[in-house]
Amino acid sequence: MKKVLFLVVLLSTMVFANERVLVNVLKNVSIPNVQTAIDNAKILQKDTNAQNFTNFLKSWKKVEALYFAGDIDENYADIPRYIDIFNNLKEDLGSQMKRVVESKDDAKVALFKNSFKTINALEYVLFNDKDISKREKELSVVILDSIIAHLENVKKVYEIYVATPTKDEKWENSLVINTLIASSYRLKEWRIGNSSGNAGKFKNDPKNERAEYFLSQNSFEAIDAILEAHKQIVEKNKYYDFASYAMDKGASIELLTVIEKIKQTQEELKKLKKDDFINAGALFNSAKDLHNAYYLSLIGQLSVTGKILDADGD
Repeated sequence: MKKVLFLVVLLSTMVFANERVLVNVLKNVSIPNVQTAIDNAKILQKDTNAQNFTNFLKSWKKVEALYFAGDIDENYADIPRYIDIFNNLKEDLGSQMKRVVESKDDAKVALFKNSFKTINALEYVLFNDKDISKREKELSVVILDSIIAHLENVKKVYEIYVATPTKDEKWENSLVINTLIASSYRLKEWRIGNSSGNAGKFKNDPKNERAEYFLSQNSFEAIDAILEAHKQIVEKNKYYDFASYAMDKGASIELLTVIEKIKQTQEELKKLKKDDFINAGALFNSAKDLHNAYYLSLIGQLSVTGKILDADGD
């Protein structure tokens, strides 16, 4: 009896020891999030209405905020830009998509550029006016076909890695925290600071038109979805997760600070009129505090090296 009990305890210890944060995050968060985005994209294809666009957008933002595939397999590093080119395009997408909509070319021919098959291009097609024409419907189906194909590839990358992890745990844990740091930086600078006039690039020059989803008025929805994605990582789950790892490293206080700053940022978002960044100074400061909680506090306690962040790109 004692021998059997010893074997059970030993096996339990071995299972717990083999728990890996990234693998569990991919299995319980990333893969389900990608599948939801795929499902919502297909729903939008069948019924191109505003609510379905919002649902798809929010599910995509969760995938984008926690994008690990490019580091797992460098062949997929550019996939986010094939789906979403916010703050990464120097040309006027709106004027180009206007010509695409007015073109008589077959939809697949007209959408010949990668930027024409992004969620940003899709937003123009669906929200450039009050009606969705037959032509715009055809274009949206082709755009979403492209996005779905990319998402399917991302899902495969995650599934393959879950089955056979190829990196060591130190690298994996570093990837998780640095992904959160990069996401929080883009949140405060690109998605809040540039529109509210709080970021250096547009200091004291607020303009709602700079918002990520100005045409569809979904910029606040995108911000909230990103914050919800962060909560999926930092809040405690039933499996061995990032929170478990942080607590094991003695970073409980720093982790609680991160969680509090996420909630605070969501509360500040609720105080503002929908997609109005003119008075979003408190929202920016809260997002800044969240970024600093990751970049200056949590990462130090975890003894992980932070990546250098580029102000204008990835």
